[in-house]
Amino acid sequence: ILKDFSLVKNILAISYLFPNAEHPNHGIFVFNRLKAMSKYANVTVINPIPWSPVHGFIDKFKHLANIPFKTERDGITIYHPRFFSIPGHFKGLEVVTYKQAVKNVIKQIGFEFDLVDLHWTFPDLPTGDYLSNYYKVPYRVTLRGMEAFHQQDGDVRETLVAHYLSKVDSIISLSEEMADTADKIANTRSKTKVVRNGVDTDAFYHIDQAECREKLDLPSDQKIILGVGALIHRKGVDVVIKALKKIILQLGLNNTHFYILGSEGAEGDYRKELKALVTSLGLKKHVHFMGAVPNNELITSYNAADVFCLSSRGEGSPNVLTEALASGCPAVATNVGSVPEIMTSEPNLGTVVEVDDIDAITKDLSDLLLTETDRATQADNLNKYTWDWCAKQ
Repeated sequence: ILKDFSLVKNILAISYLFPNAEHPNHGIFVFNRLKAMSKYANVTVINPIPWSPVHGFIDKFKHLANIPFKTERDGITIYHPRFFSIPGHFKGLEVVTYKQAVKNVIKQIGFEFDLVDLHWTFPDLPTGDYLSNYYKVPYRVTLRGMEAFHQQDGDVRETLVAHYLSKVDSIISLSEEMADTADKIANTRSKTKVVRNGVDTDAFYHIDQAECREKLDLPSDQKIILGVGALIHRKGVDVVIKALKKIILQLGLNNTHFYILGSEGAEGDYRKELKALVTSLGLKKHVHFMGAVPNNELITSYNAADVFCLSSRGEGSPNVLTEALASGCPAVATNVGSVPEIMTSEPNLGTVVEVDDIDAITKDLSDLLLTETDRATQADNLNKYTWDWCAKQ
């Protein structure tokens, strides 16, 4: 089995998590890295799509039927075969059906790859192990979030992930936190490299704040905190709302507003609870639920805001944080995933606070709202951490 990855010329990327025609930004960070890697090797992607006779009757899954079998995006060929999956049940069965879906594509296109590159753990890892043994090529997996260990599920997935992490040839972890977790459950540190996500600096850069506020029709005299992400409990938006109540009572900050960009996510819908919290705290005039905003339009919001807040209770390598920083917006971010590595990569990016620490978030947001920062210099400093930088790592 090839051990020198610098000799790799043809990569077969397999990922349960990947953009598709119905959700072009779902798992966009996987595509961004593979697109950058495609400058140095030929990349083909297989993204199996779950299917069962009941999927068409469930609103959450109906759209999956519209995804074509084969697509191409920026020169990368992507296959979307179907694998049998019963929502919420019999996950062990997916080891077989997922593997067969991948094998069917390989039978059609032929196998001429020297690396199997996995971008999720389950059901990717068992399939990668099979291909590695059958075709005598190495396989690698990227750890993209603590949920990838499936410890929260307490079923066969947790056991299988730990088993195959001990067997995989190489691991890329987006954070030291995940690297440590993998090592505890599968003794993997010697074959793990920590490489956080890059950022598209062609899409995220500094623009004059006044110009962006005018474009978004935002008042120039507001102090603006920005949050971006799915409205689920894990994102910790409730903590910022509670902190905001304290912030607006301070001198010079009574006109502080919190703009939230996002909608429900795969882990649920927390909007009802968040809106009830806003009402109970009397913050209806200060908290704005803006709904989902296309990724290519976020640059305006990042530049319009005074401070970005990542309040998550769990992350891998949060793209929204690096996008905000690359746009010149300082940040307060919780100590999760690769946040410590990101926030210490350059000086004066903002602060890191512990999860659910309302007092710390209140203080640090207040300090940044009252401090002038050199946003253009910050954006220039982040300019080096591109997806190409990530791919070379």
